[in-house]
Amino acid sequence: MENQSGIPEYSSEPRRHHHRSGNIWWALVLIFAGAILFVQNLHVAEFTFNWWALFIFIPVIGSLSAAWSQLRDDGYYSAKAGGSIGSAIFMGTIATMLMFGMDWSIWWPLVIMAAGLSALLTGIGRLSQLDNRSLSAFARLSGWFGLGALVLGLGFLAQTLPITVLQTYLIPRWWAVPILIAGAGALVNMLVMFFQNGARMNWAAWSMGLIAVFVVGIGILALFALDWNLLLPIVLIACGLVILAGLFSNRF
Repeated sequence: MENQSGIPEYSSEPRRHHHRSGNIWWALVLIFAGAILFVQNLHVAEFTFNWWALFIFIPVIGSLSAAWSQLRDDGYYSAKAGGSIGSAIFMGTIATMLMFGMDWSIWWPLVIMAAGLSALLTGIGRLSQLDNRSLSAFARLSGWFGLGALVLGLGFLAQTLPITVLQTYLIPRWWAVPILIAGAGALVNMLVMFFQNGARMNWAAWSMGLIAVFVVGIGILALFALDWNLLLPIVLIACGLVILAGLFSNRF
């Protein structure tokens, strides 16, 4: 809009909203820190509180503020907003573990779970460049890898705590399942790109297929405790089958 002198004026409303959202996160952190110190000084409960770990929450607050601004500007849950939220979760998990002096030999799987959740939140977000289907498919693949990492961390946490209820579901060589989840995600994305491209293989679909073959091959070898020397021939055979399938689909 312009004033009477003809000089354009720009509204500062978005900036005020951004500044206000940042202050909200700071206020919550201060209230949380004050409550912890209050309980600690009352000697109601004995626990470790390393106040210096609060400085690690500075980038956490920045990531949450960026995510809030992105959500407000886009009007939908985007991959950028998911990435900011995921970064806040990952850094916040490490900061919380340091702040309360948690035993890393027990709680280290939380870091894997936080990284997996971060990738998952990014992968399920919508990209602004919707016309680039290949980029969208690879972004979704990060969500599948994040889901696998989340399951992997949960399985390790069930062993280190331990969590008896979850341990009953852990089969021998259970850690191969998260690898297969990631491989299945690559395979699903390859099929999605294949049909989106009119039942034809493009470079992105080929790349996704090769990733699927390699990751699934590792998962199968790990699950059945096979000789790792079999990985190369299995990958070569599977790649050949993928190429043949693509050639026949393009011909017919």
